[in-house]
Amino acid sequence: MSGRYRQHDFAAGQALLCRWDYLQGAQAMPALVLPDACVDLLWDGTRLSIAGPDTRAQYARICPGQRVQGLRFAPAVAAHWLGVPLHVLADQRVELRDLGAPRLATLADRMAAHTDAMGWLADRILADTPSGTDTMQVVHARLARAQPDSVAHLARDLGLTERTLLRRCDDAFGYGPKLLARILRLQRFLRLQHDDATLVDTALDAGYCDAAQLAGDARRLTGLTPTQLLAQVAR
Repeated sequence: MSGRYRQHDFAAGQALLCRWDYLQGAQAMPALVLPDACVDLLWDGTRLSIAGPDTRAQYARICPGQRVQGLRFAPAVAAHWLGVPLHVLADQRVELRDLGAPRLATLADRMAAHTDAMGWLADRILADTPSGTDTMQVVHARLARAQPDSVAHLARDLGLTERTLLRRCDDAFGYGPKLLARILRLQRFLRLQHDDATLVDTALDAGYCDAAQLAGDARRLTGLTPTQLLAQVAR
């Protein structure tokens, strides 16, 4: 990427994970956006959009000099706040006013009236969304482990059928628990990778059985080999 990215994290346990700001440089290089089990609100100064959960990598094309600001929801919060099951937004970028909810359209219309539009919106979201942990946040935490629970074990522990767990994950995350676990595992691999570690050692630490399993996940989720993926992320 030829742009500048800044991020401010919110305190743990809140409805938002972070606020971020991206300013594209003079070159309009497509920015790689990896699936991360997150949902973001995007503001470009004119449009307020929702970046739905990605099932595979996408490339964002941003004009030279353009600024994009974002708010990232905590796991399982976006569906509640939007009032929309996330599977209908998977791999999509949709303007909030197009979701058909008057409350969301009003927020979008009021953004331009505020000097710090995303700060104003963040305050609204934090005030409107109660804190606390619900079942789907527990699911996210359990699947984020290096050795995540099986779907059957997780459903049994939560007192759900596997079919109900799948449906609720589709609504809360945009896809089922198995894909959620794979996305979280790939993100864990990227966080753990550093210059002193071999690719295989990092893969094992992240929860992969071997390098071949890592390569399969990387190819399915990003279209890249692990080596190509790491080179892209390092840019």
